[in-house]
Amino acid sequence: MNKSTNSVNLDTALLNSKVYIVLLNYNGALDTIECLESLQKLNYPNYQVLVIDNSPTNASFETLLNWAILKQMKFNQTTESEFDLIAFQNQFIFVKAQQNNGFAAGNNIALNAILKVSGFDYYVWLLNNDTVVEKESLKNQISYLLKQQNERIGILGSKLIYYFEQDKIQAIGGKFNETFYISTHIGEQESIIKSKEEFPEIDYVIGASMIVRNQFLKEVGTLSEDFFLYYEELDWAKRAKKHNWNIDWCQDSIIFHKVGASIGSSYKSKQKSFFSEINIFQSRKIFVKKYYKLSSRFYLSSFLLILNRVRKGKLKLGLELLKITFGK
Repeated sequence: MNKSTNSVNLDTALLNSKVYIVLLNYNGALDTIECLESLQKLNYPNYQVLVIDNSPTNASFETLLNWAILKQMKFNQTTESEFDLIAFQNQFIFVKAQQNNGFAAGNNIALNAILKVSGFDYYVWLLNNDTVVEKESLKNQISYLLKQQNERIGILGSKLIYYFEQDKIQAIGGKFNETFYISTHIGEQESIIKSKEEFPEIDYVIGASMIVRNQFLKEVGTLSEDFFLYYEELDWAKRAKKHNWNIDWCQDSIIFHKVGASIGSSYKSKQKSFFSEINIFQSRKIFVKKYYKLSSRFYLSSFLLILNRVRKGKLKLGLELLKITFGK
């Protein structure tokens, strides 16, 4: 089989590979709209967008619907209790969640609906609403997965680039230190021209952009709702490896990320919000307890992390983190 035949087969596979794109919106309608407008420019024909609105009121949801009406788009709107993906054929579907139960639970509203679809293979792309995608990003991800079919890639990430500083990488993935139970981003602040070969292998895919296939979902399952926010992608990676799935990232899938826009963190000051810090510590403790144990190393590393925050004048935060770390 020659190269031209291989190219034709790949193009055919791309056209036949449906992708469900899942966005979770929490009081971030303007960011979500910018993301949706970038998705409309994708040079990939076969996708359907599911927007799950986790906001406490209807205001953000109504803003999204009004935008869709203004754009004269064909779309469906529904509620979580009435959400039946098979019944909705439009390219954009807006779903109002009953309540905000966190990142994993919100995405699982879509994932559980998608899992009921049968009869063909598909992919699912979980994408943060505070991202803007480059038009080749999805096509390049599917092409990469099709070319690497023997590698059994379970979760594929993208090259995340700072939205407000587009010559620098935010992350290409993450590493988890099993000695001190600390996760770090790989590639942070590196030049965007740095090649994949120059980075170490990743332990997990950053949650802002994760693509999986239906077989992975069936074997590994949806995101764990043990976590309200953070560490759900590490948990997914841990479970993936137990089922012999690999973790990887596609350097030609370019995603611009506003970093923390939906949770109140500040990109400009590089500071995480109080809400964010609390959830990181809560989820970290859950993760360590689930896969390791709450040993002296965990408590020592936690104390040092808290001490670092107190030294920066965050006394109130430090006290709350102590309660989380040493409480039941």
